[in-house]
Amino acid sequence: MSEARKTVWGAVLVAVLAGAMASAHVGKLPPAMPLIRAELGVSLLAAGFLLSLFNLLGMTVAVLFGGLADRLGRRRLVLAGFVCLALGGALGALSPNLALLMVSRLVEGVGFVAVTVALPFVIGVAAAPKDRGLALSLWSVYHPMGMAMAMLASPVLLTLMGWRELWWVIVAVSPLVGWAVLAQMRRLDLPPPGNTPFLHLALAALRVRGFRLIGLVFLAYAFQWVTLMAWLPTFLTESFGADLAFAGLVSALVVLANVPGCLFGSEVVRRGFSITAMVLTGTAVMVVCTLGLFLPGLPDAVRIGLAVVFSFFGGLIPPALFAAVPKVAPEVRLISTGNGMLMQGSAIGQFIGAPMVAAAVSAGGGDWRWALGPMLAFAALTAVAGVMLRR
Repeated sequence: MSEARKTVWGAVLVAVLAGAMASAHVGKLPPAMPLIRAELGVSLLAAGFLLSLFNLLGMTVAVLFGGLADRLGRRRLVLAGFVCLALGGALGALSPNLALLMVSRLVEGVGFVAVTVALPFVIGVAAAPKDRGLALSLWSVYHPMGMAMAMLASPVLLTLMGWRELWWVIVAVSPLVGWAVLAQMRRLDLPPPGNTPFLHLALAALRVRGFRLIGLVFLAYAFQWVTLMAWLPTFLTESFGADLAFAGLVSALVVLANVPGCLFGSEVVRRGFSITAMVLTGTAVMVVCTLGLFLPGLPDAVRIGLAVVFSFFGGLIPPALFAAVPKVAPEVRLISTGNGMLMQGSAIGQFIGAPMVAAAVSAGGGDWRWALGPMLAFAALTAVAGVMLRR
């Protein structure tokens, strides 16, 4: 990684925006799910798989994409990623049935993985050595920011136009953001494409114990955070009797709370707190909030407040993990594959989360208290893996 003398903050911020744009393709689905289920006749369990399909390729090939970034070059991979995001979004807007909509999510998933695996390395190049930890931890806001952007716009756009038109709006904006980040990347001294086979790089990254633990923590964290954000609109409409617009707005605000949470986590990283301490603190708060949210008895306003707190303190975990990747990388060329392992863990957690919670709730006859089983189990996994990171 080149040692920039002065941080190019413009490139850092545009890269974060590009990641957020990729994540907007994730955030557009949860608030629209009730409309999609009604139009296409989708069951709750099938809807869970639809939410998770976005991550199918991420959970299987994200590490390979990290090696591919070194082999092809980051510019080419980011360009290909935005092309896939636009094409997948257009296909989804035109989908007449669930099967084609699922295919569109797979195409978007390829684009999402390509963009989010390549850009952390770009941020590392844009940052001066003294700012690199802060810049990489700032990258952690891309996912909640992108989801919140889509979810905040959704209540208005879904009411005025419908879910297909919302898809087209995002398709139209994506190429503009892609052009902006590619322009910033041309300003940076990025390494040329390498000669090492990307499969060799992926296997080398898999042998790094620190990468494996970071990926495991992110898997368990993503299971909890993304699953709650994905099902929150449905939970609010079914358990609170909220209308779609209110549920979408509240869900967007809950997602948005993760942005200042990640920024707070970035400051904690800058002050030198340990990864384990940040993971255990965030997990403990998330467990308390999960219990209060799904167990009956508390007023609705308090339960919504707990969802906000859950999202905010969950923001302690991603900045610590993103900043840790270059620290545990045994050599520079493995940083992208290390980020790929982190994203692969996240994708696995997201993929299994929505269907597992849907299956648990369905087994309980629609009682959302049954969601506590899988949610608390993965909270325990987060804590255990976080303690192992201390070694």
